[in-house]
Amino acid sequence: MNCLLVINTLSGNASKVREEKLIEKYAEGCAVTVKYIRDREDTYTVDGVDRLIVCGGDGTLNHALNICRDKELDIYYLPFGTFNETAKGMQGSGVCSLAKMGRIKNVDFAYVAAAGSFTDIGQSPSAKLKRRFKIFAYFSKVLASYKVHRIPAKIECDTFSLQDTYTLVMFSNAKRCFGFRFNRLHRDNSDDLQLLLIKAPKKDNLWGRICMFFPFFRAFFMGFGKEHRGKRITFVSIKNATLTLANETPFCVDGELKRLVGELPVSKQAHKARIYLIKE
Repeated sequence: MNCLLVINTLSGNASKVREEKLIEKYAEGCAVTVKYIRDREDTYTVDGVDRLIVCGGDGTLNHALNICRDKELDIYYLPFGTFNETAKGMQGSGVCSLAKMGRIKNVDFAYVAAAGSFTDIGQSPSAKLKRRFKIFAYFSKVLASYKVHRIPAKIECDTFSLQDTYTLVMFSNAKRCFGFRFNRLHRDNSDDLQLLLIKAPKKDNLWGRICMFFPFFRAFFMGFGKEHRGKRITFVSIKNATLTLANETPFCVDGELKRLVGELPVSKQAHKARIYLIKE
């Protein structure tokens, strides 16, 4: 059996990875190759690989999900990132199975795909800052990200259709996002995603930022235990949807930057690989 061990040295807690221990525990009897990720453009191939062990943050897992989407292999994910939202959002300990992923167009995601206010924070800090200051590396970016976005979007589902201009468009596949345990509707390995929409104020000025504070506080500090349809906030469960974007829009997909435009089908899909999250 061929095993590839991928260690993302850019992740916030990469210094805690014990290579020999991981090989002994999860790759005993395998022919092991070790790949170190040393810059953001670094990648790898899984051709001929039977077991992939990835050590890093949510973005490291996301990369593995997308390059292995059509591969029948075992993926072992050990969280060594800064936030580790996917791992912290899963119930239980030990080995957890991840059966279904979110998918927006042709991009899989483990816990979130979002565009708009604050969503660029996850891509902002450098690897050096993350290793030195851990989660505090992200907090320094909050004020710079506190601004109104105006994203014209149309969302069509089986039961409703919405069209407006939003400062946040989020598809959630976890209880948590950026440290906030806001999504109490989420159930592990269910068929549903949750959609959160926050309407945009008319302008990105002081008054606009004051106006956007209250719906963000409602959404993330208070959270949702049931669906909500209000004047500024929509929070609903969906199985299948189509998001239409007239303009190219930067999305945070599990902490990774993706630029999306046009008609984007969104759903949950069973992954061809067998994915195991190791919570030690």
